[in-house]
Amino acid sequence: MNDLKCDCAIVCGYPACEDGTPSPILKSRIDKAIELYQHRQIQYILVSGGAIHNQHNEAHCMAQYALKKGIPQAALIIEDQAKSTYHNMMYAKEKMKEYQLDSCFVVTNSWHMIKARYYAKKFHLHYYPQNAKKPPQMSYVTVLFYTIEMPINMLINRLKGYY
Repeated sequence: MNDLKCDCAIVCGYPACEDGTPSPILKSRIDKAIELYQHRQIQYILVSGGAIHNQHNEAHCMAQYALKKGIPQAALIIEDQAKSTYHNMMYAKEKMKEYQLDSCFVVTNSWHMIKARYYAKKFHLHYYPQNAKKPPQMSYVTVLFYTIEMPINMLINRLKGYY
């Protein structure tokens, strides 16, 4: 862990499990933000994500998990509208302005970071990337696949005129 400090960490959402608990990927992301908070590198954890893939809101799921891990409610900022990485950064920028925050860590998994960084730059965030750990049950082959797939999907979406 380095000594770099930011005002907050933006945690990109990912679908929760059907029972409302964090999926392994979502858990890896919020665990990284909790680690940053515990090392006093951030004042706030900004959880971002709506209920997109099931009825469980990603931001609320992360917030509940963080509270159970000892993070105070006052240190949590909940952004529960985002439907995509684009929206994670767009709405997080609004929340940062509302709370008068200037700098952030963007927390996501390594294979997703290319997309998160693209949109963090698009919305002119003063950010530093922070990779969450690979969930233990995820193989390195899966990580490699996601790492290759992400920029291809971004290119296809750009060609379709998305964001």
